[in-house]
Amino acid sequence: MAKNKPTSWAGALMHALTHRSDGGHERIAKKPVSERLGWLAKRNRGNEEKTAAAAGVTKRTLRSWLSGKSKPSAKSLEKLAKAERESMTKLVSAKDRAEIDSSTKRVGTRSRDTRVSGGAYLSGTIRISNDERDRTIQFGRHLPSGFMEEVRAAFVEGGQEAAISKMEEGLGQHYFHTSDFEILSVDELSFDGISDPLGDVGDSEGRYVSDTETLRPGDILED
Repeated sequence: MAKNKPTSWAGALMHALTHRSDGGHERIAKKPVSERLGWLAKRNRGNEEKTAAAAGVTKRTLRSWLSGKSKPSAKSLEKLAKAERESMTKLVSAKDRAEIDSSTKRVGTRSRDTRVSGGAYLSGTIRISNDERDRTIQFGRHLPSGFMEEVRAAFVEGGQEAAISKMEEGLGQHYFHTSDFEILSVDELSFDGISDPLGDVGDSEGRYVSDTETLRPGDILED
């Protein structure tokens, strides 16, 4: 990802997950139901059966909503929102989604070994406790394998705030070792697949620390 002007943390993460900007789904959800269904139908190449299945309704119900003869219930609107968010994640190509999904793996300090390459990283302004400054963090080498799939699932299930919350929970637990941090702006956010010829080895907690290194709450490992 080429370096651009600083953007918000939410905007950078949503662009990576959906190729849409901050609040992308919220804007879709404010449109009339007929327009939302039209958008979903477009994502399913106009296939009525697939569109109805994505929305969790029958084709008859779909037609009724489109014609305005009936309106979806609150529960149906929730299903529609999830279908829209799932479709948004598929605006990112399957190849790029696979790259994102392979960008996290607990290799920890062993990532300093030249045989390990890649991994998700972020450059931007980050506050940790009272220390606010520009940082570059290779957080992908400290988060569990498959973590970004969990972030994507959180977006589908609960929307943008749920995805951000899941992402920050992982960063706090596995990278910053504290919840007292804030990503103030992002210059670059990239998700490169990790290449690790040594495979899965580590301590009982899945961390990779040397015999002389001890992690304490608040410690971070800057790569």
